Amino acid sequence: GILADEMGLGKTIQTISLLAWLACFRGVWGPHLIVVPTSCIVNWESELKRFCPAFKVLTYYGSAAARKQLRTGWSKLNAFHVCITSYQLIVKDASSFRRKKWYYMILDEAHNIKNFQSQRWNTMISFNTQRRLLLTGTPLQNSLME
Repeated sequence: GILADEMGLGKTIQTISLLAWLACFRGVWGPHLIVVPTSCIVNWESELKRFCPAFKVLTYYGSAAARKQLRTGWSKLNAFHVCITSYQLIVKDASSFRRKKWYYMILDEAHNIKNFQSQRWNTMISFNTQRRLLLTGTPLQNSLME
């Protein structure tokens, strides 16, 4: 799906509400993968902790060694409910993300992916996800293909 509300209308909280609803009313706690611009990682983490403190949140960033440490044990059931990472790291560590079964893959600022032949897009489309949600404040910029 796509959520294309304008900036400031609450796409983040609407998405968090969806994940909370899935957990409370459907028993689906994840794991969910949220891919965001690097500058938004801390905001997503704080909003998730503020509005859904029951979620185990894995904020995936740092050096290669730090990220390797974060992946230790993440194949265990309920190791975390939500993983937040950046577009850059999703490509760098694609093989690790590809091995995990994700319930939702959420792409924030999805308008940054304009080229469907790009390595970034091809990497993310190959992930094992049941559902995908694109978040953008600017769904159409120059043409319908964008």
